[in-house]
Amino acid sequence: MGRRGWWTVAGAGGSAGLVLVLVAVLVDLDTADRVASVTGAVVGLAGLVVALIALHAPGTTAPDSRRVRARGGGIAAGGDITAPGAPPRTGAAAGPTTGSGQRDVSATGRGSVAAGGDINGVDPGQGHRP
Repeated sequence: MGRRGWWTVAGAGGSAGLVLVLVAVLVDLDTADRVASVTGAVVGLAGLVVALIALHAPGTTAPDSRRVRARGGGIAAGGDITAPGAPPRTGAAAGPTTGSGQRDVSATGRGSVAAGGDINGVDPGQGHRP
């Protein structure tokens, strides 16, 4: 949503608030209560509709995202892989680098291991043991 859309939403919200205050001051509190209840129900339903539309909208991929695939018993991760009981890492900061240099990660076949980051404590020669 652009700047114009946000200003429209802000104007509509401010106007609704002003109308509710004017109803409470100029008419009576019972009428203001009813108007606020109806307004709240309408806004709640509008929020539900927006959420459902966003839920079913086709997703967009971030420019630095990657696909991760593991097939045939392989192990694949978009970031680091650390085996249970492996010693803690020392040195450089953990995690894969970000940016346009990222590639898809794929591990195909029993015993194959692939990671978008570091592999710590996994011996690819030992194979995958379920």
